Amino acid sequence: MSVSSSNLVVEKRALRERALASRRALTAEEVTRRSRLAVSRLLELPTIRQTETIFCYLSHDNEVETLQLVRDWLASGKHIHVPAFDAKQRRYHACPINDFDRDLAPGKLGILEPRSRAVASRPADIAIVPGVAFDAKGRRLGYGKGFYDEMLKHFAGLKIALSFDCQMQPIVPHEGTDVLMDAVVTESAIHWRKHL
Repeated sequence: MSVSSSNLVVEKRALRERALASRRALTAEEVTRRSRLAVSRLLELPTIRQTETIFCYLSHDNEVETLQLVRDWLASGKHIHVPAFDAKQRRYHACPINDFDRDLAPGKLGILEPRSRAVASRPADIAIVPGVAFDAKGRRLGYGKGFYDEMLKHFAGLKIALSFDCQMQPIVPHEGTDVLMDAVVTESAIHWRKHL
């Protein structure tokens, strides 16, 4: 490992610890209130309203809440894909669900996952992505395993992160394997990497 890549690992680890501490300091009431604001801002986007097939993470650990959002999208007739962890391949796959209560169960680390591991036959048009820290240029810091970067590296659709304002940073350390977000939506703003 080169000195520069070693420094990057240290920078990412330090930022991850700070950003997670900020997010975890939010009370349950704050998480719910701020999540509603962020999700409301997301739902204002015409591309979200018009898109029929969406990949969406299932929130945990003080992330912007998406469970009700997924329920609402399913009820409205949208096709929803969610992440499922493949322990053998050590990676996530996008799997379709039709019924929130019937199709999901606690999986890796207690996070909801689809009971069926059938991989989606066609990719979603939009991916709603979690993370630990973001900046206005679409750089994303995840949990350090690279699972989402691996899953999204060939994703051709729109990549939108949901974040709280407290997770936004002036600059997020970035390397070539890190997938950029097209937009980061928080409770107070939408940060577009490029105008679409």
